[in-house]
Amino acid sequence: MVYHGRVLVLGIDLGTQSLKVVACDAVTLAVRGSHAVPHATLTPQPGWAEQAPAAWEAGLAPAIAGALAAAGARPEDVAALAIAAQLDACIPVDAAGAALHPALIWHDRRAVDHTLAPPRLFELTGQIADPSHLAPKIRWLQQVANVRAARFHEPTSYLVSRLTGAHVLDPALASTTMLFELAGRRWAPSLLDAYGLTAAQLPTVAPATSVAGPLHAAGAALTGLPVGTLVAVGTGDDFANPLGAGLASPGLVACAIGTAEVVGALSDELVLDRVTGEPMVETHAYPAGGYFVENPGWLAGGAVRWAARLLGVADDAAFDRLAASAPPGADGVTFIPALAGAMTPVWRPHARGTLHGLAASHGPAHIARAVLEGLAFASRDVVERLAALGLDTRGVLVLGGGAASAVWTQIRADVLGRPHHVAARTDTCAVAAAMIAAVAVGAHPDLRAAAACAPPSATIVTPGACPDAAYARYRRLVGELAEVATAPW
Repeated sequence: MVYHGRVLVLGIDLGTQSLKVVACDAVTLAVRGSHAVPHATLTPQPGWAEQAPAAWEAGLAPAIAGALAAAGARPEDVAALAIAAQLDACIPVDAAGAALHPALIWHDRRAVDHTLAPPRLFELTGQIADPSHLAPKIRWLQQVANVRAARFHEPTSYLVSRLTGAHVLDPALASTTMLFELAGRRWAPSLLDAYGLTAAQLPTVAPATSVAGPLHAAGAALTGLPVGTLVAVGTGDDFANPLGAGLASPGLVACAIGTAEVVGALSDELVLDRVTGEPMVETHAYPAGGYFVENPGWLAGGAVRWAARLLGVADDAAFDRLAASAPPGADGVTFIPALAGAMTPVWRPHARGTLHGLAASHGPAHIARAVLEGLAFASRDVVERLAALGLDTRGVLVLGGGAASAVWTQIRADVLGRPHHVAARTDTCAVAAAMIAAVAVGAHPDLRAAAACAPPSATIVTPGACPDAAYARYRRLVGELAEVATAPW
């Protein structure tokens, strides 16, 4: 296909808080317009977190219309779209593809007692047995909610099916389910058997940049785009965030800070975390080739929002000023960022967040500083594990909304002892989805070529003095808490 003028591709980022669309030039991948529509998360019980798939669908048309209006473009200018959505949500559907239950999203932990660890799980999948993943959530839906589904989807594949009728997802997303064999690139028969599933109950697997299908009539009605507009298979946000910032080959550690923080590095070779008896990072297929070795994250921006509400702080700038007014180490206050379970240095779904070391002399500034430091300490846990695996960790690429905080970025650089490259854009997830759409229609030969269109990092923050004593205190405390994090809520 030859592109002239303002032919566009759309990238759709279905996140925890909103559905965002960017309209990009198909060749240069420059963003011409964007728009976001918020949606809600419900927490009916402690440890539960769910969203309504109907709300995602309802957000498509207004978000697309807003992005096209900002671009001064028409629906007919769109060549293709792709979706990069939050990982690890589970949506059961009937034979017609309609959702049968609210989506159990990434930080939902209700399946903790339905999490199996079959033999060779880690060797086959590179994944840690955890209730955040798809397989345990399916088991909970079947055994507790008594849902009888024709198929189970992740958010990306769910929306693709609603737009095209195709049930398909890419290897990167498949590798987050606890059911996918990394080496063989197939659903693992032994794991399907352990969870009582068949391959027919899951989407088929195809490359992210392949065409899932054209928009059918119902998909056109949901999006406001013409019937026949092409839809790519797409991927998940953990992979799209670094890809949209131009990370297509090993080099920098990616720290994507949104509601959650995801920390990972690329590897050309299959690498599994066998540093100790208990893995900290998982290995996934990467849409641009190779593997993404990552910790899939803890509440980070979500923890800052929680702390801001707790302290009565109005906005991010005020929170930054408050944290900056306290000394490094927060005068002994330590925050353990486990508001939705612990993910570092060990995975403990029952763990809870902690503010430790409080005294009458401490005030809001110490708490604010401790929260930012505790989140940085968790990042250091992961980066040091990646380094121990032989991956390149000499620099860090900071992505997402959290990268806008100069105070937090400096704290992170100090704690990790590595220069932090701040991405030029905060919407890299949606931009990566646009890259996928552009490759799907032939505007770029592959994702590595498309990723080369990303602008370079805006700034580089160099590390100062590291609060090593505070980090050592955090490590002692988190180790002790992990030993008692065994009781359910």
